[in-house]
Amino acid sequence: MRRILLLIGFFWLSLAVAAGAKDEAASPFDRTLSPSERLQALAERMRAAHETLETLEADFSQVKWSALLLEPDRSEGEFSYAAPDRVRWEYSRPEPVSLVIAGRLMTTWYRDIAKAERAQVGEQSDRVFRYLGAGTSLDALLKYFRVSMHLSPNGDDPLRLELSPRFERVASRIQGIDLWLHPTLFLPVRLKYVEGDGDVTEYEFRNLRVNAGIPDDRFKLDLPRDVEVREVRFETQAGAGDPR
Repeated sequence: MRRILLLIGFFWLSLAVAAGAKDEAASPFDRTLSPSERLQALAERMRAAHETLETLEADFSQVKWSALLLEPDRSEGEFSYAAPDRVRWEYSRPEPVSLVIAGRLMTTWYRDIAKAERAQVGEQSDRVFRYLGAGTSLDALLKYFRVSMHLSPNGDDPLRLELSPRFERVASRIQGIDLWLHPTLFLPVRLKYVEGDGDVTEYEFRNLRVNAGIPDDRFKLDLPRDVEVREVRFETQAGAGDPR
């Protein structure tokens, strides 16, 4: 479950620099600007995109590489988000799994084995959406990561943000993050992160549907009676203070 919350955080990390942006509507593609000025310009565009974002849907694919796996683990499905705190990951392959976070409750339904787990993730979920969402300043992000931006030669391809941890404690959990942003929507289209143990997970988001509207029942799971439901306690990781 920590990985699921972490994944949601990574997805919205692309929006986290927004609150610290300057008011000037400079272009992040302006190569006459310094790297820090381009990053600030990008942050402003992202902030504007996030302020108007009510719903988002996308098809996704996931690939995970691990020393414990002989072959990469591949899966795909559909991602849905409705502001401010409802998320659904619908895995269709290789096994059907539905994961919904609605407010403080996370439900995971393993459809092929008729089992489900419920967990109260209020504090952790709040932290993800608060600190990795629109309320996070650029200064707060830079406290934990070094951020560099890479532009494509023609400006038509996704922008890439490269994040490297500043502290060993952060690096022990996350060695690095790469985010690719849509060049006009400024929303994530690709995400790659390396965990502390060297495992690599990469997501690709396609066919983004922005503010097209999502029915409320998308974020409700009506579990059949034969589904075995287990209540899971989410243990907060100890020592979540200074990352150093």
